[in-house]
Amino acid sequence: MAEKQIPLYQVIINDIERLIETNNFKYDNPICTEKSLCEKYRVSRITAKHAITKLENQGILYRKRGLGSFVVKPVIQGVSGRIFALVIPFSSTQGGIFRAIESANQIFSGLGHQLTIHIGRPRAVENTELLESLNNQNVDGIVYYPWGSDLPEEILTVFSQKKKPVIILDKTNTHPEFYSVVCDNYKGGRLLTEHLLSYGHTRICYLSRFRPDELSSVGDRYRGYEDCLATSGNNFSPRFVHWDVVGREKEGYYMLQHLVNALRMEEITAILCENDEVAFNVHMCCQNLGFRVPEDMNIAGFDNIEWATTGSAQITTIDQNFALIGEAITAALLDEDHEPRNYTVPVQLIPRASTGKAGKNI
Repeated sequence: MAEKQIPLYQVIINDIERLIETNNFKYDNPICTEKSLCEKYRVSRITAKHAITKLENQGILYRKRGLGSFVVKPVIQGVSGRIFALVIPFSSTQGGIFRAIESANQIFSGLGHQLTIHIGRPRAVENTELLESLNNQNVDGIVYYPWGSDLPEEILTVFSQKKKPVIILDKTNTHPEFYSVVCDNYKGGRLLTEHLLSYGHTRICYLSRFRPDELSSVGDRYRGYEDCLATSGNNFSPRFVHWDVVGREKEGYYMLQHLVNALRMEEITAILCENDEVAFNVHMCCQNLGFRVPEDMNIAGFDNIEWATTGSAQITTIDQNFALIGEAITAALLDEDHEPRNYTVPVQLIPRASTGKAGKNI
């Protein structure tokens, strides 16, 4: 039996990992760009992006807009400054979190501190062992990015009791001993919905891989959409569409194409998506189905990351100020008063060509 051929994106990943293992790179120079990978391996930009994203999710690379992808610096034993740990308990893309990390690290590097990255598991209970290990290593604080609504509160409380700050990312926190840093997801959902309503759309749906009760960011964005529709006088009831792709990625695109076609048949004229990656996939489905964007279907995303402008896609989205998120993270970690608070970072609407006026042909 012939050996199964390695996917092209995995070939790229293996080569980059080999460069890192042989120390054939510099931390201050990009190890690759999407363009360089496309030219070297003769692959599409989507394949190059997929490889880079996989390495980002593993905490190996981080991206600087307009420059390329860089290797994340490891923990240096005996560093004179303080060491803080970021725990991301999932392995899928979550917006531009690495841009916020880059912003925080720029501040920390000037102070002699470090923010290290650790990839955990989706369920909170599965991250207890990792957090206990970090506690034993005497890290000076924890930044925790939860997958869902649950938190490993017991072990996180151990850090706060030692006067080591605990920051919860992307989830409004009700625990009095923890800080939180979250962008205004609710306002973002409202801004996108108001934008679509201003173009005359009335049949607007919300599409996501996760239900509102599974991810707090999705829940907040959906509430913004829901409340905006309710106060607009629009007779169309809020519609949540679940792209149930988690664990079924192989058939996921075809499932999405079926959903988009069904929504079009139901005379839905605008789809507000969970994030830019989902919006890009919706845009691809529309192209394959022969639907014009925005004439036949409006599409909006969230995060303002590279997916929003990949290929021919020019997707209206919400920009999170990742520089401010990074600054808020460092402010909380370095708070000498140890007075936990919630930091809410403002967002901004970024209109692009994927949205436009509703017309007779819609």
